[in-house]
Amino acid sequence: MKTPSLIMLVATVAGCTTKDIYSNLQYNHARSCDRLKSTQSDDCRSQYNDSFEDYTQKREGTLAK
Repeated sequence: MKTPSLIMLVATVAGCTTKDIYSNLQYNHARSCDRLKSTQSDDCRSQYNDSFEDYTQKREGTLAK
C-alpha cells in the first residue's frame, strides 16, 4: 500500500523546479513574517526579498569559491 503513495510523492516532487521550490519557500517565509509586529515584520521580510535570479547568482558564486 505504501508503494503507490511513494510513487505519487516522487512524481509530485519531480514536477517541481528549483524556482518553484524557491518561490514556495519565499511565500512561506513571508507568511511567517506576517505574524510578527510591523517593525519586526518589515525586518523579517527584508531578509527574504531576493529574486530567484539573485539567489542563484549568490549560490553559484558561493559554490565556485
